[in-house]
Amino acid sequence: MHILLLGYSDIARRRVLPALAAHGIVTIDVASRNAAGVALPDGVGGRIFRHYREAIAESNADLVWISTVNSQHAELAQAALDAGRDVVIDKPATTSLDEARGLVEMAAKRGRLVAEATVYPFHPQVAAALRLFAEAGSSPTQLLAAFSFPELPPANFRHDPDLGGGAFLDLGPYALSIGRVFFDDRPRQILCQPITGDRGFSLLITYSEGRSLVGHFGTTTGYVNRLLLLGPRVSLTIDRAFTTPPGSICRLEATVANVSRTIEVAPADSFAEFFRAVRVALTQGDHQPFLATMLADAEARELCRVAMAGATAV
Repeated sequence: MHILLLGYSDIARRRVLPALAAHGIVTIDVASRNAAGVALPDGVGGRIFRHYREAIAESNADLVWISTVNSQHAELAQAALDAGRDVVIDKPATTSLDEARGLVEMAAKRGRLVAEATVYPFHPQVAAALRLFAEAGSSPTQLLAAFSFPELPPANFRHDPDLGGGAFLDLGPYALSIGRVFFDDRPRQILCQPITGDRGFSLLITYSEGRSLVGHFGTTTGYVNRLLLLGPRVSLTIDRAFTTPPGSICRLEATVANVSRTIEVAPADSFAEFFRAVRVALTQGDHQPFLATMLADAEARELCRVAMAGATAV
């Protein structure tokens, strides 16, 4: 497979390129305004472009991975789909529900894949957590989530709303996908309180059958990255749930029928596992799960955006 990476972001350098190389991808073209600073992994070759549109037109890549500022995602994805490529987009894939609907419809008409790279659900610790509940004859019913950290450096594009910045677009893909991942359900009602402008938000989401999620996400606290799953007879904590280091053994701390347990999950790379699922979908020609997931998460984010608009910022 031949891949074109649009944008040489921090996440592209640290996680995307190593994950692709780990899958044996040996040809990766990169488009970056700082073309001289692009470094490919050992054993990987490819063309370096200075302009995104030029790269889409001239690269022979099968798949385009978009890792630019958020405001450019939708237009570049549309251009890549127009050129007959499959597309992966860093989260948030789009900045609005209308953009998501347009890309999903376009991909479906062309028989192409478009996928949002919200990768944490692909780490095997998620499957291990759900398996523990199932083995105990239980399932998660209440979720508590926190993903918050100190303010980003002033030069980071996430401070600029014109570039698709702000805590909601950056962290909303985590917050609004949790219920899909652990409940296999869509929100019924969302209450969401913005904090310090767009530096953070706290939310309460209810789902069918009395299930709920309470969470805080933002750049307003010391570092926390944790998910607590509660259900009949079971409680389970996942630390570093949303950005799990690829070389770390994961230890899930659980209580089952009042007995404490620790479940160790072998190191895994969420980006590599996500890309593995993308390759399977492409091989089988089954794009629909990725299209449906991208649209469902965009719909949930839109419900949250509406809820935030009706709240008073604190």
